Amino acid sequence: MTSDMTRQNRLTGTLDAVLHLLDRQVVDVHGRLVCKVDDLELVQTESGDLGVTALLSGPAALVPRLADGRLGRRLHDHWRRLGEPHLDHDDPYRIDLALVAHLGSGVELTVPREGVLVRQGQRGHRLNDLLQMTVQGPDGVPVGRVLDVRLEPRPQANGEVLWVTGLVIGRGRPGSYLGYDRRPDMGPWLVARIVRFLHRHSSYVALEHVQDLSWSGGVMRVDPGRMETLERA
Repeated sequence: MTSDMTRQNRLTGTLDAVLHLLDRQVVDVHGRLVCKVDDLELVQTESGDLGVTALLSGPAALVPRLADGRLGRRLHDHWRRLGEPHLDHDDPYRIDLALVAHLGSGVELTVPREGVLVRQGQRGHRLNDLLQMTVQGPDGVPVGRVLDVRLEPRPQANGEVLWVTGLVIGRGRPGSYLGYDRRPDMGPWLVARIVRFLHRHSSYVALEHVQDLSWSGGVMRVDPGRMETLERA
């Protein structure tokens, strides 16, 4: 395996949760396939900060992501009914973020794959819960949905944690911006023009400007005056 010194490690700078982490292949320290990243574990502090503490994998993490729209919700309900006899049916496999050594085209771990996939119960929220939320202004009028989540590494005493710094909000689907909001010179030129045109009404809001975040209600409130318009086509 190529030395980390010669490759970009996205864990050392800002990154986007959907674009850079979801659906990435996870390999162990020997380069062997472990799983795929199906969701992320989010923990909220008393001050309101949100941190990514683990990678989640397996049907219990993937199927809820498909519950977008009528067909997706029916599939999710059917899957849950099939698994009702099993106590761990809704418990995804979890890999602590502290075990991640490198993030590039895939996720590389510091340990062998044997025993790394464990079920430890619900420890926090999920990225998908955030992506499924309705984003509203203070008056309750919908302003879009969360398309991606901007992350930044901040080392902690108990290990590395990726912290949410802001949200990309628009009217498309999560991840549909494909990273074209991050770099104005990103090509191909025609694809960049099309993506930016489709997302011409998308905005970015810092987490500190989110006024209310209701996990149970599935609603997030933001002040439109604090939303920064992303570059248009």
